Amino acid sequence: MQQPLVSVIVPIYKVEPYLRQCLDSIVNQTYTNLEIILVDDGSPDGCPAICDEYAAKDKRIVVIHKENGGLSDARNAGLDICKGEWIFFVDSDDWISENGLSLFIDVIQKDHFDVVIADYQETNKEKQQHILASEASLFSNDDIANSYMHSQYPPCAWNKLYNATFLKENKTKFKKKLLYEDQLWCSDWTFKANKIHFLNCCTYFYRIREDSIMNSSLITINERNDSWVFIINTIFKTYHKRFISTKLFFLFIENKVQEFLYPYRNDVVKFYKAYDMLENELGFNPIYFWFKTASIQKKLFFLILLILPDSISKFLLHKHLKK
Repeated sequence: MQQPLVSVIVPIYKVEPYLRQCLDSIVNQTYTNLEIILVDDGSPDGCPAICDEYAAKDKRIVVIHKENGGLSDARNAGLDICKGEWIFFVDSDDWISENGLSLFIDVIQKDHFDVVIADYQETNKEKQQHILASEASLFSNDDIANSYMHSQYPPCAWNKLYNATFLKENKTKFKKKLLYEDQLWCSDWTFKANKIHFLNCCTYFYRIREDSIMNSSLITINERNDSWVFIINTIFKTYHKRFISTKLFFLFIENKVQEFLYPYRNDVVKFYKAYDMLENELGFNPIYFWFKTASIQKKLFFLILLILPDSISKFLLHKHLKK
């Protein structure tokens, strides 16, 4: 049986208490033909030394020490040098099951796929299913796009095995200096893939922690808003012509807008500010998405919101989302 090389890319920054568990789970995989790329993203703690320690003990490990550039930049640094036929991302505070990669390899031995997706478990919760599709393969881009827009798999970069040729041919990279970068990454490859497989078993353990980058108090509201607005605008303007007659695509975008605005449901000032940022970037009223996806009974309500002065329509939409 062919043993394809898998490049495991691990971006690392300020995770010293968790890093050894992550690295042990990778080096002890039952599938052994691995290139393990540790990207030290200028971590100021003991992570760089831990990376070098593991590299000295395992010849499969390659370490990149670089200036801090953020998660996307670190992942891209790994993509730039990786040699594997397949690529797998692991966040450095998470870990994978001992036979996790073997389960992925079993799938790709049976057929050619662009991406294989497996389930995961959040470490502070009881096991729940995140892959909502059945154990199955999809062999058309329309089916894959519909599956994603129906939220049948989550928008995270990790716990997916990517065909390296597919990523290179489509020039798929992470957008630098962007929060919520996985949202854009997953949309990008999803709308280009032609063959994927759902693996309905848990192979990845996702650590929820209060001191993570995304929960950092150093990240301002403006930075969060800028990233969300950029993601929504990029997905819509890149793909709306393809899906212009598809209600599902507008529902997908509407859901992303709601995900962006919902945290401000109890703070009308922040809600208005986020709303204005999105409207300015899109060049039209975001209520248009609700109008496109509304039932016949509710279309009149959203049409009225589109016609009303902006200040009033924002106020009524805020009340609508608050419900």
